[in-house]
Amino acid sequence: MICHMALAMVILGGCATATAPAVRGPIPAKYYSKAELESLDEVKLPPNYSVDNFRKMQMVLNVKIESADGKTKINKNLSTRMQTEMAKLKRFEIFSLHNRSKVELDALGDLDEEVKVVSADEVKASDLMLTGTIKVTCAINELHNEKVYVYSADGDFSCENAKTRTVYFAEKARGVWDRKVKYSLTGQAHGNVSEEQAIQIACLRCLAIVANKLGNTFPTGGRVTNITGSGDTMVMQAGQQEGIAPNQQVCVFLSEDGLDIPLAYAEATPKNDGTSQLRVYRWNTDNADAKAIVKEIRGSGRSFLKQYKGDKKNGLYAVAFGMAVPADWEQNANK
Repeated sequence: MICHMALAMVILGGCATATAPAVRGPIPAKYYSKAELESLDEVKLPPNYSVDNFRKMQMVLNVKIESADGKTKINKNLSTRMQTEMAKLKRFEIFSLHNRSKVELDALGDLDEEVKVVSADEVKASDLMLTGTIKVTCAINELHNEKVYVYSADGDFSCENAKTRTVYFAEKARGVWDRKVKYSLTGQAHGNVSEEQAIQIACLRCLAIVANKLGNTFPTGGRVTNITGSGDTMVMQAGQQEGIAPNQQVCVFLSEDGLDIPLAYAEATPKNDGTSQLRVYRWNTDNADAKAIVKEIRGSGRSFLKQYKGDKKNGLYAVAFGMAVPADWEQNANK
């Protein structure tokens, strides 16, 4: 299914004195580990997968950032910065829905070269439309010789099919960051980060939660194009540019005329040629439908694949569990 993605974010600022820290938002769930999949009772496919989505999907973003009370200073580059951060999600090709020209955005110096600019009438040519509002507030906790500025970024998002306007999900997300400022005996202030950095980190935490939802709603994957005789090692026609991360956990399955049978769990290693090598570590031998297919693959893997050569729909595939976020997002989420 082809979708468009437009992300509208409004960031509102303003600090108020508080007596207690703001409630922390949830840390984005990580994609499944090998140990977690090995502990499951059965081999099963992740929800929401679709062979039609096993490609780099297009996502249109529109980011708007404002101060609620006009007192909190919002850097003019912050909106383009958020779009650049989203471009790190290799699962999606990022487009910016912006009322400024590409030349003007380039002049800001913060729009990644992978982010393409589109106009409003071009939105329906892409895949997903993501609209959202992020409201950033600030509360101050005063201690003996320290002030803690707690920035909260509360987002409300809706992801739709750009052509049909069908809603895939509505999601609320919160990102929180504490900016600590200590005062010396002479009255000098020393902060761990600037206000601008604190607001940016809070927003990134909010985006990471939405990214996790996107990964679970549109799992990435690809076709298995080669296999060893034992079947334990395979090649998947998808790699880093499709959102496959190192040690990504996948489920290998057979798809025939709309009937999908999960066959194995494997661990993916992306290669620099756009493919990934899969190492199977658990076969689905407990399922009656899968057992006979597994036996055939493990007996003669290459011969099994040949029967689907030239078939654009049916064949052997692998789909990922969740979507990895960039390493710096992980670091910010767990600080």
